[in-house]
Amino acid sequence: MSDRRRYCYASGLGLGVPALEELCARGFPPGLVVSHPAELAHCSGYHDYGALADRLGLPHLRAALDSGEVREALTFHGIDLMVVAGWSGTVPEEVLSSLALGGVGLHPAPLPVGRGRAPIPWTILRDMRSSAVTLFHIEGEEHSGDIVDQAWFDVAPDATAAGLYERVGLLQAELLVRHMEGLLEGTAPRRPQSGHASVWPRRRPSDGHLDLTASGSDVDRMVRALAEPYPGAFAMFGSARITLCSGRLVGGVAGGAPGQVVATGRGREWGITCGDGAVFVPEVLRVDEGVRARPTSLAMFRPGTFFEAPSQHMLEGTRRAPLPGQAPSGPNRVVPAARTAPEARAAEPGVPGAGEGGARSRAPAPEEGASGANVSGAPDASGTSGAAGEAGAEVPEARGSEQRVSEGRVPEAQAPQAGVPDTRGPEPQTPEAQAGDGTDLAPGIMAGDPGPADQR
Repeated sequence: MSDRRRYCYASGLGLGVPALEELCARGFPPGLVVSHPAELAHCSGYHDYGALADRLGLPHLRAALDSGEVREALTFHGIDLMVVAGWSGTVPEEVLSSLALGGVGLHPAPLPVGRGRAPIPWTILRDMRSSAVTLFHIEGEEHSGDIVDQAWFDVAPDATAAGLYERVGLLQAELLVRHMEGLLEGTAPRRPQSGHASVWPRRRPSDGHLDLTASGSDVDRMVRALAEPYPGAFAMFGSARITLCSGRLVGGVAGGAPGQVVATGRGREWGITCGDGAVFVPEVLRVDEGVRARPTSLAMFRPGTFFEAPSQHMLEGTRRAPLPGQAPSGPNRVVPAARTAPEARAAEPGVPGAGEGGARSRAPAPEEGASGANVSGAPDASGTSGAAGEAGAEVPEARGSEQRVSEGRVPEAQAPQAGVPDTRGPEPQTPEAQAGDGTDLAPGIMAGDPGPADQR
């Protein structure tokens, strides 16, 4: 590689591993690998490139791209081009301008559609049937640089974030291997972006709060879109935060009221009733931020109990237009608090004892806050002119007051309600973000200041 221009490979996420391995196997090893420092290990999809760089015999540096260490290393190793393939952070303009060939990034969206944040979750949440990975030049506004090439792929109706994450990693490898020679020689294809541009807003872990009055297909879509490596879709059960890691919709099972736990008739298997009567059966879940567990192993989820509605504090903390399957931003949707089967029956119209005295109320669980993170190259609201990183931090534990899951204790109920009225109204529509700098999003969507919990 002595007579070839040299490039730096920047990636702090597992998304970028396949491309680095393939580039080395095809005779295009980078002159330097830069990855996230250890303090960003909380980001979803984080990968420590130290062992991989050692195995491949590559110089490696853990540092932020705006650090003096990186600038010195770029000069020392004679770097001409920066390739950003999954980075949670910013690529400073002064760093790019110091390189003879500038920088290129990879973004798992069909640019100019899908500039901005969380491209993999948004692909599923918007129920897209096809998408693309875009190799583009890092310059100008967020993800707006000239396109080198795009690799299109189909999105299955039951696609999960984990499956798309793996698929995108392989497509990034194909694009870089195909064009690396031309990129280093300055002869790679280049065309301006054309057509309608859209900006997908950032997503926080709190945006995964499920709206169990939504249809079963919408709840299923939320669970699939926020599966690993993202923080996950969740609902509150008493004082416990229940993250649904995976699951499926089942037919032929009589559901109850929205949010109610029902038996499916298969051993101890249970499901959650959605707003249209469909039943979603969790296959793997987490209680608070504990280990993954089989739902049938937890005695707390007895048929007839209820998941809780989002607290007002949570609603105020996620002031934005709701997505299908996501907790609403207003009080018009109600899911009863956790109740036992006798209490649920007592709440039915005409049943003696129904009313405010039927149960003692509980204080709402505190909100689990989180902030988001920037990605790539110029001042942006999601990863400026940089490559698409897929960051997103796990949310701190939501510990309730002395609830012990192992003992199977169910929280005391809130005052029972006289029946469960259908308050769903029209299904919420997914807001379309407008092109721009990340601040001109659809009404109800807040751009905000990014932080390390973004679902990049």
